[in-house]
Amino acid sequence: MRAEAKMGKIIQKARLLNSADASQALAGKLSQSKVRHLEVELLVDTGAAVLCLTPSVIERLGLHKLHERDVITGNGLVKRAVYEPVRIHVRDREADLNVMEVPTGTPLLLGYLPLEALDLYPNPKKRVLEGNPQYDGKMVTDLL
Repeated sequence: MRAEAKMGKIIQKARLLNSADASQALAGKLSQSKVRHLEVELLVDTGAAVLCLTPSVIERLGLHKLHERDVITGNGLVKRAVYEPVRIHVRDREADLNVMEVPTGTPLLLGYLPLEALDLYPNPKKRVLEGNPQYDGKMVTDLL
């Protein structure tokens, strides 16, 4: 009898930066040491659309609320706050993404739109994110 590989959740380490701070630092208006940033662990959730962070993480990054959006959750239709972008770094890739707030106690989620922006694919057997196999794992942006 052959042992099958167990599939499971994927936890991905990432570095998050306040995108506005990073832009100010790039323009020379803010010291690089003043750019608010955090190292976090994100649960890869292909059922979630966006990058979801808790209020404490949003506050530590100094993000400003943009608007609220209706979202479908396991508890039905609810309103969730959307915040200005963070710059996310995963492995050798980065992207600027708006953030949706999730309740305290909810895991930080990396949804399918950020995965697409980073050109990463979940491998549930290995429990890792991998680069696009079509391009030997290199990041390639699809403009078609």
